[in-house]
Amino acid sequence: MSSLSEATRPLMWNISHVWVMYSLFAAALAVFGWGVYKRIDFWRKGKDDKERLSDWGKRFKVLLRETLLQKQVRNSSFPSIMHCLVFYSFAVLFITTLIVMVEYDAGHLLGVHLNIFRGFVYVFFSVASELAGILVLIGVAMAAYRRYVLKPETLPNTTEDGLVLLMVAGLVITGYLTEGLRIAVNGDPWKMISPVGWGISNLFAGTGQDAGKTVHASLWWIHTLFAMSWIALIPYTKFVHLLSLPANVFFSKLKPRGELQRPDIEKLMESADADADLKIGIQKADEFSWKQRLDLDACVSCGRCEEVCPAYMADKEYFTPRQLISRMKQALYDLDGKRDGADKPVEIQDIVGKVFDEEFIWHCRTCGACMEVCPALIDHVDTLMELRRNEVLIQGRMPEEAGRALRTFETNGNPFGPQSDRVDWINQMKVRVVGPGEKVDVLYWIGCCVTFDPQKHKIASDLCRLMEKCGIDFGVLGEDEKCCGDPARVMGQEMLFQQTAKEQVELLKQRQFQVLLTGCPHCYNVLKHEYRQFGADFKVVHHSEFIHEMLYLGKLKPEFGEEQKYVYHDPCYLGRYQKIYDAPREALKSIPRARMLEMKNRREKSLCCGAGGGHYWMDLKRGERINNLRVKQAHAAGADTIVTGCAYCMHMLQDSVKLLNYDETMRVVDVASLVANSLEKPKK
Repeated sequence: MSSLSEATRPLMWNISHVWVMYSLFAAALAVFGWGVYKRIDFWRKGKDDKERLSDWGKRFKVLLRETLLQKQVRNSSFPSIMHCLVFYSFAVLFITTLIVMVEYDAGHLLGVHLNIFRGFVYVFFSVASELAGILVLIGVAMAAYRRYVLKPETLPNTTEDGLVLLMVAGLVITGYLTEGLRIAVNGDPWKMISPVGWGISNLFAGTGQDAGKTVHASLWWIHTLFAMSWIALIPYTKFVHLLSLPANVFFSKLKPRGELQRPDIEKLMESADADADLKIGIQKADEFSWKQRLDLDACVSCGRCEEVCPAYMADKEYFTPRQLISRMKQALYDLDGKRDGADKPVEIQDIVGKVFDEEFIWHCRTCGACMEVCPALIDHVDTLMELRRNEVLIQGRMPEEAGRALRTFETNGNPFGPQSDRVDWINQMKVRVVGPGEKVDVLYWIGCCVTFDPQKHKIASDLCRLMEKCGIDFGVLGEDEKCCGDPARVMGQEMLFQQTAKEQVELLKQRQFQVLLTGCPHCYNVLKHEYRQFGADFKVVHHSEFIHEMLYLGKLKPEFGEEQKYVYHDPCYLGRYQKIYDAPREALKSIPRARMLEMKNRREKSLCCGAGGGHYWMDLKRGERINNLRVKQAHAAGADTIVTGCAYCMHMLQDSVKLLNYDETMRVVDVASLVANSLEKPKK
C-alpha cells in the first residue's frame, strides 16, 4: 500500500450524466432562493426598528458566540448534546462536501487540477466525515428517543418533526451505503481510514461488478436527491431555523434586558390628530416590527421556555411563553395568507380578544426565564409588554386589582398608600434627609415595599446600621422619594411611568451623590437602566453588592451566627436581569456556622417568587401559587432559612411559609438583616 501522503479516492466514481446533478442543484437553489426571498419579505412587512441596526461589531460577536459556540443551546443537557452532535457533525460533512465540489468542479469545468483532496487533507476529512456521520445518527436517535419515548410535555410533536429526522438519517445512511459499495466493487487501498464504509462493504462482498455498479449508482442518486431536497426544503420546514435563528441572534437586543423600548407618549399625543390616530403598543398583527416578526419566525417550539416558566409550572393548561409566540406567529401567517391575492383590504383582528383572551397576557411574571434559555434569543417579555401597553392605554382594559393599584399610584405617587406615611416613618428612623443642592456619598433609595410595610422596615434599619458601622456618609430623599415607576411600567401604564420617571430624575439630579444604593431589584433596574432614557446616568448599587464589598474590605466582620441551613433565592430582577448572583452568596458564606445549600432552580434558572409582572398587586387565580412552588423547593433542599435580596420576594415567600405550615421550621430573611445580626451576639 502506498504512503498515506498519497491517499485519495476517485471523485464521482461510477457516476455518469453529471449534468443531471448540476440541474438538480440549480433547481434546489432556485426553490431555496424563492423560499428565502419569501421569508425575508415576511420579515420586512413589519414596522421599522432602527435600534437593531447599530453596533455591528457587537452583533457579530453575539452571532459567533451563539452559532459557533452554541452558548444558549448548551444550557439544557440532553437536548444540547443532541443538537451539538448534529450541528458540528453536519458542519464537518458540509466542509468535506465543499472541498470535493471545489476540486471536482475546478478540474472538470475549469480544467484546473487543484489536488486538494489528497494526502493529509484527504485522511483528516475522511476520518472526520466517518465519525461525523455516526455522530449525526446518534443525535437523530437521541432526538427520536426524546420525542417518541420520553415525550416531554413541553415538546410538541408533529408529523413534520418525524419527517425531518428521517430525511437527516436518510441522507447519512445512503452516503454510507454508497461508500460501502464503492469500496466493495472498486476496492480502496486506504479503506482503513473509512471504517464505516469498509464495514458496510463486507455486506456487499461477492457482489458482481455490473450489479454492484448499478446499485452503487442508484444509491448515489438517491443520496443526491436527499441532499438536494434538503437544500430546497430549508426555508419551508423546521430547517428554516438554520436561517432565521442566526438572523434573529444577529439582530438581538444589545441593551440591558430590563430596559424596555420607550415610546415618547407626549410626542405621540401631540402628533395624533384624533383619538383614532393614537397608537401605543401592539393591537393587531400588522403592527409588529420587522424584528418582532423575525422573533416569531425564529421560534422552533423547542419547549425550553416552558420548562422554566413559573406560570406554566403553576398551570399547564393556560399561559406558556411558547403559546404566546406560536399563536402570534400563526396570526401573522393567517394575515399574510389572506392578503396574498386579495382584491380588497383584509379585516385585521385584534390580538388580545381573538388570538388570546383578555386575561392571557396578564399571567406573565416578566421574570425573563424564557429569554434566559431561548436558543433563538427571542424577546418574549418585550413583545408582551407592547400588548399590555395597548390594552391599558388604548383599550382601557386590565385586571381589576391592577387598575386599583394604578389608581392608588396616580393619587399618592406610589401603589401602596399616602406619602405622609413615608414621611412619618423616615422621621422615626432619624436618618438624614438629603435636600436639593446638598451633597452625600451614598444616597439610599429605600423603595416603596420596604417603606409602606412595617414588617419590611427592619431591612432598611439594618442596612442603615451597616452603613453606620462602615462609616458611610449616607442619606435618603425623604418626601421626595416616590415610586420609581416600575409597577406602572410592567402593568402597561406607560404614560404614568414616564411622568413618574421624569419627576424622579429631576429630583435626583438636584442632589449630589456618588452612589445610589437600593435594596429593591425592581428599583435597581429602573434607576440604572430605564432612567437613562430620561437623561439620567447614576451609579446604582444593590445592597447585596454593597455588603459584599464591605466584607471584602474588612469593614464588616461577622462574628456570630446560628448553625442553620441556608438557601438563597435569586430575585428575577437581580439575577437574570442584572446578572448579580455571587455577591449575595458570598455574603452568606461569611456568616459563621452557616451551611449553604442550593435549590433545584437557582441562579440563571431561578424560579420567580410569583410577584413579578405586577402580580404583587394581582391575584389571578389559576393553578398552584408560584410562591408555594418556590418554598417547596427550599423545603426539598433541606433549608430552614430562605435568604433573599428583595422585599417583594421576601413578602411572597413569607406568605407561602405560613400557607404551607412551615413557619415553625423555616424563616425568610433579607441578606442585609442576616449580616447585620451576625455582627452582634444574639440576646438570650
